[in-house]
Amino acid sequence: MTLEQLLLELGINLSSSVIYDVVKGFFTKEKTAYTKEELTTEISSRLNIENASIKANNIIDFLAQNGDINISGSQIYASESITINSSQGTKFTLKNNSTSKTNKSSIETGHVGQIIGQDGAKIEQDRDGNIKLST
Repeated sequence: MTLEQLLLELGINLSSSVIYDVVKGFFTKEKTAYTKEELTTEISSRLNIENASIKANNIIDFLAQNGDINISGSQIYASESITINSSQGTKFTLKNNSTSKTNKSSIETGHVGQIIGQDGAKIEQDRDGNIKLST
C-alpha cells in the first residue's frame, strides 16, 4: 500500500502541513512496508504543531484523544469558534508565541507563556466572544 493510499484510507489529506511532518518522519525510518495500524498509531500518539498557520472559515476543534497535542509558535484562526480538548490520559499545550483568534476573541501565549490542559480540560472560544476554561 502506498503512502497516499494509507493517508486517504485514514481520511488525511497529504497537503495538510500539520500531518506532513509526522508522516515524513515516520517514513524516514528504515523499513519498507507499513500498515494502516502502524501509521495510525504514529499519528495518533502525538501531534506537534510548530510554526504553523491554521485557518478555517468557521470552526476549529482540536481533540487530544489518543495522544498529546503540542502547539508552539503557531497562529490559529477561525471566524466563529476554536476549541482545544484533552481526553483522559492526554494533554494539550499552547505555547511559545502561539495565538488562537476568532472574530470576537483572542488568546496569546507570549514568548514564555503556556497553557496546559490535561485529563478532560478544555479551552473554548465561542461564537459570542467568550473564552471558557474547564476541567
